[in-house]
Amino acid sequence: MFVTLNKNEKQFSPTTMYHDYAISEDLFHWQSQNAARTDLGVGLSYIEHRETGKRLFLFVREQPRDEYGRTMGFVNYGEIDYVSYTGSQPMNITWRLREPMPSFMWKQAAKLAVG
Repeated sequence: MFVTLNKNEKQFSPTTMYHDYAISEDLFHWQSQNAARTDLGVGLSYIEHRETGKRLFLFVREQPRDEYGRTMGFVNYGEIDYVSYTGSQPMNITWRLREPMPSFMWKQAAKLAVG
């Protein structure tokens, strides 16, 4: 899963302005695509990923481009496991990182939770 934390209207459409952020050093809130449902398809596959043998990894970047206009790379936060969800279309999913993110990454990823 690839996440851009700091989204803006110039680079993202209103339907892709997902609200993604770190909850703690080992929990991450992720908002699914707008069509994801809990009862079938990709939404259900997120919930059942362990039972079906699907491994999920989280890659995060702060923003699409740096101050010079260059594309920013993603940081691999590691393998994640489903914890819980709320809502549908889109789903708000909490993931647990198997290894806690370093504190500098946690502070960067968490600062958008209040915004």
